[in-house]
Amino acid sequence: MKKQWILVGIIPLVSLVHNAYAAKGYAKVYKVTLKKVELCTASTGVDSCEDHLTLGSGDKEINIASVNAGSEAASYGSSSLLPLGKTYTHMRVTISRKFIIKSESIYIGAKECNTIATTDGMYPTDEAKDKYTHIPVVAESGTSAEMNLYIPSKGYTRCDDPSCDNRTPNMAVSTTTKYARYQQVHEVGDDLDDHLLVYELTNPYTVTNTPPKINISFGTQEAVGAYEVNGNCQMWAEEPNVKIKIEEA
Repeated sequence: MKKQWILVGIIPLVSLVHNAYAAKGYAKVYKVTLKKVELCTASTGVDSCEDHLTLGSGDKEINIASVNAGSEAASYGSSSLLPLGKTYTHMRVTISRKFIIKSESIYIGAKECNTIATTDGMYPTDEAKDKYTHIPVVAESGTSAEMNLYIPSKGYTRCDDPSCDNRTPNMAVSTTTKYARYQQVHEVGDDLDDHLLVYELTNPYTVTNTPPKINISFGTQEAVGAYEVNGNCQMWAEEPNVKIKIEEA
């Protein structure tokens, strides 16, 4: 029995703020790095993946804003070793906490916010040291570029100006997701690069001799968030739209 598996449901994410001064916009580029994909017969949290079977592992960067995102994801992993008769209900996905995103202009009132190229000068020390503990802000910009955005740990510090000379500590993080069933929460001081999510399959899948027909689509119309901070723009990764359909071929 040989089957092709199309990877589904690979994205979180973390929403940093929810208020009238925040807005969402279109991501022209949305790159995520896959690290591992597992199927589970049951799950009660990110640390729970019963009878787990690894479909694929190893770093693979996918731009889900690309028209080729589905075919790129299809090349990651295989279900050829799935045991006949086993019923799977969940998928656990390990991804990098780093995203590379290029936005279209997002307007908060008359203010125009865009992602810009990341530099060490956006952080108190540098990007490598502060990427999970600080969220930078950028000056209002009409030109967008690819920017490194990260899933922060709890109690992160917000930079209040583009050079991060002024800062606001102990900011709250909302980990509510629309598509994932469970999402890992990174506590204060957590500097691990991996992020775990568990997705509940639309319908339980029982392995048969018939290869499944799996369709997936991604939408990035509201996949970038922006928030005004002292006349500047804080940017972060929002959760894209993910639609999954699995049926007999």
